[in-house]
Amino acid sequence: MDLQRKIKELAASFLHPIGAFIVDIQIVQSEQQKVVQLYVDTDTGITIGQCSELSRQLSTALELQDVIPGSYILEVSSPGLRKPLKLLRQYRKNIGRQFRVRFKKDDGVGEILAKLARVENELLTFATGKNEIYPIQFKEIIESIEELPW
Repeated sequence: MDLQRKIKELAASFLHPIGAFIVDIQIVQSEQQKVVQLYVDTDTGITIGQCSELSRQLSTALELQDVIPGSYILEVSSPGLRKPLKLLRQYRKNIGRQFRVRFKKDDGVGEILAKLARVENELLTFATGKNEIYPIQFKEIIESIEELPW
């Protein structure tokens, strides 16, 4: 079974009770060991304490089932500001924030710096400071990273 899928399956029972979900899993192999990075969030934001508890619970489950052979490090955290949004549900809690968005368009790739104004189903509406409105389907977004106002 794929390692990422196995981690997702094990984590589900710990994530569900607190309304958390996995945004991304990255597995990096260094010379000495694997580093498993699990990025999690909730619809209202996740705390350091919740990440710490999830790390403890998942680490125990991974050890009991011997999912990752050899030495590894498990890191559980929120995606952070510099990580691109990956899931549609992440956008809903970020309405009013400014993003640098790269998206597919008929003649190639577009890029805007705009505030997320609205999320309706899978349609995201961004507004620039010049009152330009960009309705973009979620599936057309290539990358979307929050830009801090300072």
